[in-house]
Amino acid sequence: MIPQRNLIIDLANFTCVLVDPTFCKELTCVVHKRRPEPVISVRFMLTETEPKFNMHFYVDLIKSDNTIIKLGNSQLNGCQYLNLMYTNNMYGKYYKRIKQHSNLPKKCPISGNKLFEIRNYTVKADEYPPAVPELTHRMTLKIQRNDRVVAIICFIASTIY
Repeated sequence: MIPQRNLIIDLANFTCVLVDPTFCKELTCVVHKRRPEPVISVRFMLTETEPKFNMHFYVDLIKSDNTIIKLGNSQLNGCQYLNLMYTNNMYGKYYKRIKQHSNLPKKCPISGNKLFEIRNYTVKADEYPPAVPELTHRMTLKIQRNDRVVAIICFIASTIY
């Protein structure tokens, strides 16, 4: 049995913003538990069937004086992500667990007028790098349709020992 880490993840904010109301009938983020391992859910229903979409993923550190250090950003083809094209990198690691807790489609197009949910996803300490220091980080996911942002999901948490 692998010993558990003493790392606590303290969720400060988990927010969904619908930028384009013609994209979704519903987009909801729910926090069920904030710490030591946060539990979150997301629900969404598209207004119409979407043949393709992109995801822009950002990771930032937030310093104690609230200045931001940008760690990185990646643009992903959302349809390829659903098809498990990214299984051998860091995105695939999360997607495999997300699939266990959701009814997300396995490929595009994504059906309109159907409720999709990621239910009771636990953010596990083991998903963080082994030597992560105490820090506050922000992960932002921007969903894009035709190169325009239509929805934003933001996750802000701190790691505490």
